[in-house]
Amino acid sequence: MINLEGKIKANRPNIVSSSVNTYSENLRKLHQKMFKTKDIESLEFVEDYSKIIKFLEKHYKSYLTIRNILNALIVVIEKDKELQDSLVSFQNYRDELNNKYQKAQENGVMTDKETANWVSLDDINEFITKMVKQVNNLKLTPGSINIANLDLVQTLFLVKFHTIYPLRNELADTQVCSKRAFNLLSEEDRCNNNYMIVSANKVVMHIAKYKTKGKYGTKMFTVTDKNVLKYLRLWLKVSPNPEYVLINLKTEQPLTRLQLTQYFIRIFKDEFDKKISSTLLRKIVVSTKHGKAIRELDNLAFVMCHSRGMQASVYNKELAT
Repeated sequence: MINLEGKIKANRPNIVSSSVNTYSENLRKLHQKMFKTKDIESLEFVEDYSKIIKFLEKHYKSYLTIRNILNALIVVIEKDKELQDSLVSFQNYRDELNNKYQKAQENGVMTDKETANWVSLDDINEFITKMVKQVNNLKLTPGSINIANLDLVQTLFLVKFHTIYPLRNELADTQVCSKRAFNLLSEEDRCNNNYMIVSANKVVMHIAKYKTKGKYGTKMFTVTDKNVLKYLRLWLKVSPNPEYVLINLKTEQPLTRLQLTQYFIRIFKDEFDKKISSTLLRKIVVSTKHGKAIRELDNLAFVMCHSRGMQASVYNKELAT
């Protein structure tokens, strides 16, 4: 049986482990759907690229899902000389879908799926207020809280955090540590993992394991929102495993990124009967807080005959003090 993870890492030495897992799982799911088994003995099935493309178009409704599978196929075969025809075909089709997605994002109009699942930020904030009242009525004594109450406290922190700091799924497997412990970490650990550095008067996010790390590098920011800090410290106080920011309450192990996606969906399904992932929540937050300003900047850039990037870097100035 082929070692997908090893092959992907060999093709992309700097790829993060979460991406390796995602690509591998997408390939196994495709193989399961096509051949009734997740066990991939070889990549010979990839040679018939036209068959795969027709299968994807027939069995997957979302073109974004198709794009994700194509990316997985591309990564695993990109250095196989005998599969170059398949590689080019997958890349061309993937690029078409990327262009389709980019155009859909640029027009600023929600997709049908986004429209069906959209929840206003005001409603989400009301949900947070409701959870705060419920938490305030609890008697929170570490070690004597049932799973339902722990879930409430973790959910309160998670939702509030993402309305202020709308990350993707970076909080999954993020470790909690002191400043002293962080300073003692190896350079390899700092470059490949996410940490929440918690001290008595300050909380800092260190993000080195995320989707676009290769382009933007390691990110660090201070958590300053008072309510986020309040709910975070409350959660860490009662959490059965405060060494990690978020945990699976049944196993007390850190949440994986897939589990965090499922957690998000369950939270909003239970409260609003909507399917909201961290990606859609990011769009809700940005659209509500900055949507009008962004559209105005786009229109101004159009009138000025340049890009918004040029506008921000060259024409946006701050008076010297």
